Amino acid sequence: MSAAAVAMEPHAGKYEESLAERLSRGPLPPDEVLRSAIAIATCLRDLHKQGLVYGAVSSHLVLLGSSGAFLRSSGGLAQLGDGREDVRAFGALLGEMLRGMEGWEEFRAEMDRLALGCREEAPEMRHALVVLRLLRVRQTAAAGRRPALLRQPAAAAKTRKVRLRIHMALQWRPLAHLVALALPGR
Repeated sequence: MSAAAVAMEPHAGKYEESLAERLSRGPLPPDEVLRSAIAIATCLRDLHKQGLVYGAVSSHLVLLGSSGAFLRSSGGLAQLGDGREDVRAFGALLGEMLRGMEGWEEFRAEMDRLALGCREEAPEMRHALVVLRLLRVRQTAAAGRRPALLRQPAAAAKTRKVRLRIHMALQWRPLAHLVALALPGR
């Protein structure tokens, strides 16, 4: 079983509800939006690396649980493609998760820009994932905690990988603004 398939299959009974069911009760808190978005984007990125597309990203097919968000295995997983429709659908899903969220205006504005960029330009999912992770670093720093990325001494190879991801994110124009905001004094 591939890594992407494992990420998509929640352990039986471990998820509590679909994202659509959770959103029907009210908006998600910002940290839950970010955590769920990163989990979904990671799974989609892993699928796309294997040349597969999910084909039906929607709030009804995202399962939430104590261990995070999962994609239900009933999507069009067997499809082959470049993943652009998945990225567009992810942008729409992100917009749906942000609907009704109050507070955190700056965070919400950045997430709205990412959702719009995904819907309109359909970059590779790895680019969107870089932005989501940078927003998590920024959100952690804003909360007065030191981001995990800065807590652990990074090996030279990991540091190069992070710099390469930031460089890739800067190549997609809508991400350049977010990267600049996430990494002040870059």
